[in-house]
Amino acid sequence: MCTTITTVRDQIGRVRNVEDRMRKAGIVIGVIAAVIILVSVVFWATFDVNAYREQIQAELQGRLGRPVTLGQMVLSLFPPSFQVDDISIADDPRFDNPNPFVKAGQLSVSVNLLPLLRSRLEVTSLNLHRPVIELMKDREGVWNFSSLGKGTEQAAPAPSSEGESAGSFSLVSLSVEDGQLDLTDRQSGQPRAIYDHIDVTLQDFAPDKPFSVQVAVHLPGQGNQEVRLQGTGGPVRQGDIAATPFQGTLDFDGIALAGLQQFLNEPALSDLEGTVTGKTKINVQPGTASANGEIEVRKVRIRSLDLGYPITAQYSISDDLKTDRLTIGKAAIKLGASPLDISGTIDLKASPAQFDLKVKADSLSLAEASRLASAFGVALAPGTTVTGRANADIHVTGPADSPALNGAFSAADVQVSGKEIPQPVGIKSVNFTLTPTDIRSDTFNITSGTTTVKGNVALQNYMSVTPSVNARLQAPDAQLPAILAIAKAYGVKALDTVNGKGVLKLDMHLSGPVESLDGEAIMRALNGEASINFNNLRLSGTNLSQDISKVAGFLKPTGAGQRFTDISIMTGTIVVKNGIAQTTDLKAGLDVGTIAVSGTADLMAQALNLHVNAVVAKGVSRQVGGSTIGGFMKTALANNQGELIIPLVVTGTFQQPKVGPDVQSFTKMKLKGLLPSSADPGAGLSELVDSLFAGKPGKGQQPAAKQLQQKPAQNAIQQMLEALSEKKKEQDKQPKPQK
Repeated sequence: MCTTITTVRDQIGRVRNVEDRMRKAGIVIGVIAAVIILVSVVFWATFDVNAYREQIQAELQGRLGRPVTLGQMVLSLFPPSFQVDDISIADDPRFDNPNPFVKAGQLSVSVNLLPLLRSRLEVTSLNLHRPVIELMKDREGVWNFSSLGKGTEQAAPAPSSEGESAGSFSLVSLSVEDGQLDLTDRQSGQPRAIYDHIDVTLQDFAPDKPFSVQVAVHLPGQGNQEVRLQGTGGPVRQGDIAATPFQGTLDFDGIALAGLQQFLNEPALSDLEGTVTGKTKINVQPGTASANGEIEVRKVRIRSLDLGYPITAQYSISDDLKTDRLTIGKAAIKLGASPLDISGTIDLKASPAQFDLKVKADSLSLAEASRLASAFGVALAPGTTVTGRANADIHVTGPADSPALNGAFSAADVQVSGKEIPQPVGIKSVNFTLTPTDIRSDTFNITSGTTTVKGNVALQNYMSVTPSVNARLQAPDAQLPAILAIAKAYGVKALDTVNGKGVLKLDMHLSGPVESLDGEAIMRALNGEASINFNNLRLSGTNLSQDISKVAGFLKPTGAGQRFTDISIMTGTIVVKNGIAQTTDLKAGLDVGTIAVSGTADLMAQALNLHVNAVVAKGVSRQVGGSTIGGFMKTALANNQGELIIPLVVTGTFQQPKVGPDVQSFTKMKLKGLLPSSADPGAGLSELVDSLFAGKPGKGQQPAAKQLQQKPAQNAIQQMLEALSEKKKEQDKQPKPQK
């Protein structure tokens, strides 16, 4: 029992001894802390960090090899750091840059406390707030930052008392907050580019050791619109920072193309919408750089047109930094599910860049390719649907602005349809051969309904501003609806107002230079002949029967209020020369009678210049007033069969034709006794037109087509007087009878 009591007393004593020692230790620690705080406060109150400005400037200049300017400096002890206002780092003088390499409103510098208390500066981290950084590449391809760290005799600092050399400079952290990057590339001649809202963090930087890098670019838009680059760099190559190794990844996570366009200020992206997701592995080693990864663009809209499928790309690219030669090991692009493979090299040092690329497509969907082309306004009219498959194997060489193509391209089971195309148009198969000078097809068949049009096409000097086209289309027995469908499938608008039935014999040749390959521009190169035999035809936008009624002054006008012309039958021949269609024997049956047409139509400008003889049937003539009509003997004549003859001039455009009285033809008919009939409405019409513009235009004289366009500007009385004057001159020339 006594032993137990003694043991307890000993333990209590030991506990009391521990408590005494801890109390004494706490007092000592408190005193030390109070002394440190007191010393720190005294130091903070008496230490003037600005007195060390020149020393710090010299230190930074020695590290960077550039002149450095520091503004007002303010010390903070907790944590130990100081802030510098208006910092500026000059650029390499060889670049003749009026702007500093770095300019920032504020620089935060973190330092170690104990060395600072001994008046020695040990920097642990730097933080630049809203800096502007100027990056510049000269004409030889050298960057202005590549000389950073190269000391100069003036700027090189002497080793410190601790034996520290310039090569031992290290940082725990270097960060840039909301920085702006200004980029000038004098080698490529591109305009100066500005990139804003960039964050950079560099950690654990030390000579001859790797360090970590994180770069974040903040883009405008909803959500976390951020492009992030992170990886490991170093060791830094002294004297050539641009050759410092780096391995990392570049991440896009649902980035809006609109925000990316604003950041890059790239006009080429202004018409694109969508979201970008992808990851790229980047590896930069001395003399080489490579990128491997994949990217996907979803919800793609081009010029407000929804593409309807994603675009993906898997790629492996490397760049020889010394020769600036880009090698594309693989670029597998998919338009939806349609693959397109690209490989080869691009010489970026040449101006313009030189291509040596191979492009392959295997079973490419024409529906997806044509939708992409339609978004850029190429060839096909909006709303047109194309189906089929295509294969391509093309070698692209030469300068970027005029590359040469060698290889082949083929398409099969092509079908074109759309709301504006009355019936589908198909091509079973077509093959193209490509050379540096021309693109040629084999003979292929275009089908629509029961009609087959045989064709072939060649495009010469296709990289010039005005390539030359040489093509032929033949159809011995083509149906009108099929021809209208084929024309609309290609975007030809000249026949938009026509629909009906009938057949035509077609033999057309396209030949000559063209400014573009769209349906309207290519009309200028059209030559050939078409024999037509149509029935139940309707022309929209004009009512020829009503126009005839107005010109003749019918007491009871026909077809009032209708905006179309129904033609029971139309026959004749149309000859096309360089996009100008001409006819001398076109005849048509209307509800009021028959007409004969002679003149021209410009298929490119869609301009009309026609002379028309309208013969009103005897029964209709009686209904509308016969010889009591307002235009009788003024704009209308009567033949011996009781029919009315109204000569007309049709000008204007296909969509808005202008119909008026042909006073000169009226006068000629009256004086010469040329009175057509419904059986032959064109009797004497071509001779009459020739007599109006007899002879070839001489020097300074306008062609007949131009004169025809200008004649309607004269009033009817002037035209009649001119015609009578011509008749009188003819009579005066006749020999007078001898008395």
